Amino acid sequence: MCGRYTLACPDEESLIRDLPFDAFSETRIEFRPRYNIAPGQRSPVVYLERGKPILADALWGVSRFGGGLAINARSETAERTALFRDAFRDGRCLVPADGFIEWRKEGRVNQPYLFRRTDEKLFVMAGLWQEGHYVVLTRESEGEVSEIHDRMPVLLAGAAARQWLTQGELGEAPDLARSAVSPRINRIDNDDPACLDPVPQATFNFD
Repeated sequence: MCGRYTLACPDEESLIRDLPFDAFSETRIEFRPRYNIAPGQRSPVVYLERGKPILADALWGVSRFGGGLAINARSETAERTALFRDAFRDGRCLVPADGFIEWRKEGRVNQPYLFRRTDEKLFVMAGLWQEGHYVVLTRESEGEVSEIHDRMPVLLAGAAARQWLTQGELGEAPDLARSAVSPRINRIDNDDPACLDPVPQATFNFD
């Protein structure tokens, strides 16, 4: 799954410059660097409106039938799931990020790990948008992520990002690097650079 992510670029201009679009027909965001974006909070997404890319703030999470909040959708089944199939057809979106968090139980500590591109550049997560809310698509994990969690967000970069919006096709993910970070990020009211302070990574034998 994906339960936290970061968007720590310094300003709106940097964000727009690093997204895979020449221009947006409209921007509707109130940007600040974010180090601990959590479900139920607002963050920028990109979606198409009459064929034109819009950059707007949206709320992370969609109300489930019968109550509760869905924050992720499985990429393998979202197209066929009642809650997501309309958005899969008409509301595909991109969720800008520069890192995401997964956890592993290490002794008594629920240790968070930060995953970034190896070049530390911006990426986008494939998402589904509906009426000002969004969810993040997930897939089976691979590489560095697979040692920590069995699911990961669907990551896109460059032309693959535009392809998801326009055609609903998912391309290859960028290469990732992993680092253990401060447990401060476990609390959603902590949202500052100290959340991403590195900590020594435990060594495990997985045999």
